[in-house]
Parts: sequence; C-alpha cells; structure tokens
Amino acid sequence: MAVKQTAFNDGEEKMEGKLLGGSNKPKVTCERRFQEVLQYMYPPSKLTSAYGKQDATGTKVEIPKLVMNRKLQLFMLACLVIPQFLVWNLVSSNPTPYQQVGQWLSSFQYWRDWVSSKAFWLNFAAMAIERVVYTIVWVRSKWFIRLCKSPILRNWGTPVDVVVRLFFLNKLFQFGGIFLWYYYSAPFFSVNDVTVFQWVTGLQLLIFGQILNQAIYRAIGKAGVYYGVRLGQPVPYCTGFPFNVFTAHPQYFGSVATAWGVAILMTTPAHEKAGIFGVCMSVLVQYFYMGVVEEKC
Repeated sequence: MAVKQTAFNDGEEKMEGKLLGGSNKPKVTCERRFQEVLQYMYPPSKLTSAYGKQDATGTKVEIPKLVMNRKLQLFMLACLVIPQFLVWNLVSSNPTPYQQVGQWLSSFQYWRDWVSSKAFWLNFAAMAIERVVYTIVWVRSKWFIRLCKSPILRNWGTPVDVVVRLFFLNKLFQFGGIFLWYYYSAPFFSVNDVTVFQWVTGLQLLIFGQILNQAIYRAIGKAGVYYGVRLGQPVPYCTGFPFNVFTAHPQYFGSVATAWGVAILMTTPAHEKAGIFGVCMSVLVQYFYMGVVEEKC
C-alpha cells in the first residue's frame, strides 16, 4: 500500500512511495533502511522517548548510530566456543558430551506426557502471570497509568515503581512454580553426579545470561527495563553494550540463557523424563511472545 513518506533529514527532498520500496525513492542506504523500519515499528503515537525520529509530541529526535563492536562479539563468541571445543574433544568419561546431548534430545519423546500433566500447566500458568502483567503494561499503558493513581497503588510510587513491585511479586510465582515442579517431579540432583559437560555448559549459559541482564540495567536503568518508555518516563537510546553485541532483546536472551543454564546444571534422568526441558521450552516460548508483543503492539 502506498503511503506518503516524509524526509528524514531537513535537506532531503520529499517524496512519495512505498515504505520499504518504490521507484520514486533515492538510493537506499543501510542506515536509511534501518530508520524506515524503526519508524514503521515505532510510529510517533507509540513513542515517549528517543526510540525514533519523533517522540510522542512530534518533536524530532536524532537516532544515535548503532555500531556493532566486532571485537567484543568475537571475544564473547570465543568464550562460548573454546570451552565447548575442549570439552567435546577431551572429555571421554561416561557419559560423554555426545551421549549426554543425545540423552537430553531423546527425552523429548515423552512430550505427550509433559503436556498432559497438570503440574506442567500449573507451572506454565505461574510463569505466565508475569507475561500477562507486562502485556497489560505495554498494550494498555494509559489504562495502567490511571490504575496506578488509584487508592490501592498510588502509595507505591510512580507507574515504573509499581511495575518494579509487580516484578518481584511475579518472580515469586515464577520461581515458586518452577521450584515446586522440580521438587515434586523427581529427587533433587546430587552435585557429585553433575558431569564436566554440564558444569561447563550450565555455567557458561548462567554467567552469559547474567552478564546480559546486568548490562541492560546499567545501560537503560530502571525506567528502561520496566517499561518507562510506555509510562511517560524518558529512556535514553543506548548504543553501547549489550546492544552493540546483541541488537534484539538482550535482556530476554539473558533470561532464557539463565533458565537453560540452571536447568542443565540441575537436570537428572528422572527430571528429563518428567519434562525439565519442556519447562525450559515454555520459558523460551513466553519470552519470545513478549518480544513479539513489544515489536508489534
């Protein structure tokens, strides 16, 4: 569908054409294409800070140029690949990494038992409470701001402060549900039974995930992490770490990596049959869903 497209720069000639194509457009550069996609995904009506060329009031906002830090990307990739290379080639104890990965993959043959289990869906529901709350905050942000002014919530502080309090409450449901599922599904793991491959892989994912999570807080602060961009608080447009290494939802990637890292460290054959990796997949699905909500809504 053809739409009228205004110029991005003051000295640029106005034109008409398709948003991401059209014969009347000047030569397309990577930076210009990025600006067009960003403006399409985050139109002015959805913005309250520097996430596009205009904010919610229509004021022009310059987008800092995002440059990938290739050296840091290579360093982090090496930290993941080199230990795995050594483990896969040097560890010969039973089970070997090949055997253990095969065992984990074979556990998915019990997926019908997982999805027919009430415990699985109760755990899924406990984790989904957080997704429901964040969806409301993101999609119905104006309603949520009014709700925060109600007698029950106004003493909690700003809307962002309310989201923070709800975050900790949600984590009680999330961690509580996972812990109860793990406890009642099979006996606890023994540290002596954790293989070298489990230690290396689990700690890699756990540390890597927490580095990303902590970096997000340092980069965009509390307001950025807890949807201040939708709740009327200014959020800086960050071009540093971790966005110069991972451009798409590094916080969610870090949370998923942390969950998988803990699961790999604590898994046992009994938990694998009960569906521990099914629980991990449900974590992945829910964070993927939230990423889609933030991109499309």
